[in-house]
Amino acid sequence: MSSFSDLEKSISDFFSKAGAGTSRGQCDAFANRTFGGPVAPVSVQGSCSYTVTNGTTIIQFREPESPLDIQILPAVQAVHPGIVANHSFHGTIGESPALHVYSMDVLPGDNYFDISLSLMDHDLDHRLATVHGLARFFTQSWQNGTGSRPNPKSIAAAFEVCCSSFDYLRRNLPSRFQNTITQVRDSLPALFSREYPWVPTHGDLSERNILANPATGEITGIIDWAEAGILPFGFALYALDSLLGYLGWVFYHAADYLRDEFWRVFREVVGGVSQSEMELIQLARQVGLFLRYGIPYKPGRKGVVGVGGANNTSLKILDGLIPAEEKPAPTPSAHDVTV
Repeated sequence: MSSFSDLEKSISDFFSKAGAGTSRGQCDAFANRTFGGPVAPVSVQGSCSYTVTNGTTIIQFREPESPLDIQILPAVQAVHPGIVANHSFHGTIGESPALHVYSMDVLPGDNYFDISLSLMDHDLDHRLATVHGLARFFTQSWQNGTGSRPNPKSIAAAFEVCCSSFDYLRRNLPSRFQNTITQVRDSLPALFSREYPWVPTHGDLSERNILANPATGEITGIIDWAEAGILPFGFALYALDSLLGYLGWVFYHAADYLRDEFWRVFREVVGGVSQSEMELIQLARQVGLFLRYGIPYKPGRKGVVGVGGANNTSLKILDGLIPAEEKPAPTPSAHDVTV
């Protein structure tokens, strides 16, 4: 099937289910009338939205179950200046279920998923530039995001949601993961302590939501913050793993080097990370991996969008990223934990 056919099918699928109360023609007419046309669909469409552009503005029509949180976006922009677009809300369109309409600036660069399809395993400089850019993205979170810490009531609620998710994993994931799940679950309080940083966290930090310069690999933008939430730092580190291979569990020859380079840049920019801090970051990475690949997709979920399901793909990814014999991050001492 051609890419054009794939694009048209994804748009048709959206309007046949989520956007059943609104037609594509209505959305295009609204975008043309409000922002000036002609508009055309962007090359990569999300499952919860229909997105078009007139070349200077992105216009997005979203399911009511998956709205953008306009309130959190200024905090995200403050943490990540220059790579997060300005967003505006323009009401709704169509009959129930009416779609929510948003506009945002066009950011430079191409979708990294499309770029990666043309790269060869030996395109090291290109991949290195992207990994370095992702490292700087996470250093911005570490350095600038601590002012976003929620109040104690919100932290307690997030802790309960996370514990509930790991209870689900205990009941539903195969036995080979259970020891790691239990140890990570028992270590969760350390990430919800007063000392560990909480930051704006992209809910779906996949290659499809990363923009990059196609010639150099440098990251130019991070898009689609619909599921963003304030969470312990590191829950979105699954993004690094997705850049180091394909299919989720097959890694490039230079994957170890690229991973080392990510952490070298991270430590260098933030001015050093202690061993205890690094242990907690690796614990947060494991939490994010389990939430990402062990929990099924649920509309409206904030923080980490689950992509687990009945097929074996997500389990293969977990096998590749958290082997059964891998020891989970050390459990912090009890005196370090305060929820």
